[in-house]
Amino acid sequence: MSGRLPVPPSPATVLNTISANMIRRFPALVKRLPKPPFFIQKKVAEKILQTLLAEQIEMEEFDFLEGHFLQLCIEDMGLSFLLSFENNQLILSDSTAQADVIFRGSSREFLLLASRMEDPDTLFFQRRLVIEGDTELGLYIKNSIDGIDYDHWPRWLNQLIGKVARLVNEQKEAVNVPQHGQPAVCPPENQGLNNII
Repeated sequence: MSGRLPVPPSPATVLNTISANMIRRFPALVKRLPKPPFFIQKKVAEKILQTLLAEQIEMEEFDFLEGHFLQLCIEDMGLSFLLSFENNQLILSDSTAQADVIFRGSSREFLLLASRMEDPDTLFFQRRLVIEGDTELGLYIKNSIDGIDYDHWPRWLNQLIGKVARLVNEQKEAVNVPQHGQPAVCPPENQGLNNII
């Protein structure tokens, strides 16, 4: 018999395929993971927020959030939590208070926002991220996000976010992203961080 054996895929191709499959399945996996106690989630998440957003906090760019609650809903992961500002720091709350404004969308859209592959105006205008509730407060928050100086973040973190965002964007047809204009499916309100891993 004559004929050539098929050429095996390169290591880079295999790695990209494995990465794409992991990213596609990750949101569903998060939903099934056991949730740690709230006080652990709160301590870790607030430390990260204070470190990454230290410059904006020092410049009083989040003072407008004092006495108000922002609820973030990452729909495909089933995550919902409340964010506020008090004593000169961003806090994550398990309060039963009703959120003043809600930001909702898929993990893909939030990741594209964090990686700066998409700007906030585009994501909200196309309703890939949705603002509900106090529109004026929501616009303040959107503008604050738009003004974050990511160059002050650790280089490795920016590189990691950018790499994952590119992989997610390449797999966008395989990711469950709500169609524009459709209401987002969000966990029940006022869950605090109970669903965050």
